[in-house]
Amino acid sequence: MSAPILQVRDLVTEFGSGAAARRAVDGVSFSLARGEVLGLVGESGSGKSVTALSLLRLIDRQAGRVSGGEILLDGRDLRSASELELRRIRGREMSMVFQEPLSALNPCYTVGDQLSEVFAAHGDGTGTATRARVLELLSLVRIPDPAGILRRYPHELSGGMRQRVMIAMALAYTPKVLIADEPTTALDVTIQAQVLNLIDGLRRELGVAVILITHDMGVVAQYTDRVAVMYAGRIVETGPVEAVFRQPRHPYTEGLLASVPRLGQRWRDGVRRLAEIPGSVPGIGVIREGCRFEPRCGLAEPRCASGVPPLQHDARGHAFACWVRNTAADAAPTKEPA
Repeated sequence: MSAPILQVRDLVTEFGSGAAARRAVDGVSFSLARGEVLGLVGESGSGKSVTALSLLRLIDRQAGRVSGGEILLDGRDLRSASELELRRIRGREMSMVFQEPLSALNPCYTVGDQLSEVFAAHGDGTGTATRARVLELLSLVRIPDPAGILRRYPHELSGGMRQRVMIAMALAYTPKVLIADEPTTALDVTIQAQVLNLIDGLRRELGVAVILITHDMGVVAQYTDRVAVMYAGRIVETGPVEAVFRQPRHPYTEGLLASVPRLGQRWRDGVRRLAEIPGSVPGIGVIREGCRFEPRCGLAEPRCASGVPPLQHDARGHAFACWVRNTAADAAPTKEPA
């Protein structure tokens, strides 16, 4: 594996201020190598999208802020970058495909105008060369009749076509890191596969590193190299996708995997019922001193409510944070691999 292109260390994002401040992302750390795909998974409310917005410093300043940690892109800390520097970085070096393209695209402008605006924002004009590059991008994301699509408005396109336009926009300058925030939400399974195969093919073709945010464990198994499982603002398990799927160590990860329906699955006690994790993800206003999964965990012990379990790393890069599973026989506390 090559040297990390992105390193995130102890990232903290808060909403509110003073005594009312609440952490939506609490001490998140991970790294990403060139050409690698990292899956960021967890239920809604786990902090996945807030983590992604924090990396690009897109948190609404009136509502919250990145208050701690480091975001190192090729060794440069984005937390200390000025707004002007960030405007140069966004789109050029790090881009994001947002969750709902119909909301992210402006309904008042054509696809061609919005794609051209990416180049204009970085000082590259809107002339003939820009139009040629826009057509090239639309061809890159496998859109038929690119010239015709330029004149269309977002509402005139299907969900899959809008998502391809968003991907084209994100790839305008071949960024080092592409963040895809649930890029297949509300798409049917056929279009989902097409969009994911497209991102995977572009990653292999262009060498772009990808953070794929999803709640679909099947997508993670098929398209990612490593996975980080988030719960209530913290990473509770991470490692190579095969290792985590073959031997999940955190009870939350086990619950997510158990809830995936499988062909030929036997129903529990003769009842047609899928496995489920009881309860729900706590809101950011709910503060717990110990493991945040403890109220929903069937393995919880008294110590789970009183202290935050540290991430334990093994020699294969598989790490998990669980007092019950973190025994000397399971894993020894080690420093996180660089």
